[in-house]
Amino acid sequence: MSMATLRLHEAARFGEKRVADIMLRREKGLVSERNNLGETPLFIAAACGKKEVFTFLENFNSDCMMRRNDGCTILHAAVIGECYSLAIRILESYPDLAGKRNEKRKTALHLLAEKPESFRSGSSYAVGIPEFYKESLPDNSAEEQNKSEDTDFEGSQFGISSQKKNRVPDPLIHPTRLDIIEVAKEILRAYPEAAYTSDENGRNILQIVVEKKHRILYDYLMGSGSIFKDRMLSDIDFEGNSIIHLAAGLGSPASTSYGVMLQMMWHVFWFKRVKYDCFPSLWQLQNSSGKTALQEFEDNHETLRKDAEKSIKDLSNYVLIVAVFIATINFAAVFTVPEGFEEKSGNPVYLKNKHWKFDLLMVYLAGGLFSSLFTMGTLLGSIFLQFTAEDFYADLPIKYVITSTTMFYSAGFTILAACQAYIVEAVAVWNVLPVLVVILAYIMMAFVFMDTSYLIFDYMCYLIRYSLYYRRQET
Repeated sequence: MSMATLRLHEAARFGEKRVADIMLRREKGLVSERNNLGETPLFIAAACGKKEVFTFLENFNSDCMMRRNDGCTILHAAVIGECYSLAIRILESYPDLAGKRNEKRKTALHLLAEKPESFRSGSSYAVGIPEFYKESLPDNSAEEQNKSEDTDFEGSQFGISSQKKNRVPDPLIHPTRLDIIEVAKEILRAYPEAAYTSDENGRNILQIVVEKKHRILYDYLMGSGSIFKDRMLSDIDFEGNSIIHLAAGLGSPASTSYGVMLQMMWHVFWFKRVKYDCFPSLWQLQNSSGKTALQEFEDNHETLRKDAEKSIKDLSNYVLIVAVFIATINFAAVFTVPEGFEEKSGNPVYLKNKHWKFDLLMVYLAGGLFSSLFTMGTLLGSIFLQFTAEDFYADLPIKYVITSTTMFYSAGFTILAACQAYIVEAVAVWNVLPVLVVILAYIMMAFVFMDTSYLIFDYMCYLIRYSLYYRRQET
């Protein structure tokens, strides 16, 4: 390979159109030269997203249908390099490339489906992607005509081979496993019959979604009005597992960092929801291992349940110490009145001149005391619970919400009582200062409260939402 060839490749890599123009004026044949990987300058420009150089090289009648040594086309190159705007431009000019496969029998759509970070569901920074996978879906009619002529199209347009082994990774199955909602929705919209697609284990897309515990995609499949929904719910895989058996698994690791307690709650909720959606005839069905879905759930979650039980008890013990400490402070403050009592009437001295201020102080102290006592009672109820799987569905989440809320109020009332005591004793000459202290303390407490409780409140919102939904269905 000559140095001139390498220089043209480098000019294409860095977008140096002027350099490429000078070189091709001297020797036009350089545009078809390949490097050790079988890449032409046009291929390099596509891989690096250099639109201007790509258009320039394209005008030299370069073979835009050419492949690299591994069978990748310029469309594969643009997708691998995440140059999606250029990929759309290539698809518009060369629509036949949508069905071309590399030596691993993957189309550009397969490669796109392996990049969850390129989609809004997988990344907060993805832009301009939806247009590409809409364009990359091959036309039904055109494919039927070319089905027998083009060796790239084996099986259906989704790469579904009739053979069960060594078949092409399906561009619907793969994004479904990775929870790439955009690709799955678009394929199902364009090809509703793709709902019949199954993987190497005989599991349809709904079963895969249930196994991976992808809530948003499950909502879409169940609420899309698909005529295949009943069939997908009733399908049995090659191991005799119903969709409830798959819901009983541990699933894939969550994108959100849940603790073992929340993870167990979500798994119980997921199992119950799928069980309610499917047919009652499947509830007692045994798989090839001779287990029902409930037995599978208990076996799979035994370790997780014990870890969650230990986590809840440890957390309850720590919070109980804090609640007892706050209750002790407020209890002592209620019966320790500043300046003491009058000898004749026995009333607090402050009731004479600062009646309403003193009453407000007592209200704050009583609020802090009763809130902390309520917290202690809820915590003791959690500690002595049996911790069955059913407890994680609603009982423990409700106790957690009550505990965190009452703990927040007990700490808040205690802070207000301390500031009010300063006002009563006239220690705070500038009365704005206690107000600022209270505001700052409440802001800090609110941040702590949201940080520790927003995940459980998210769970409770889902629980209430679907409980009401299923209740309306029953009526």
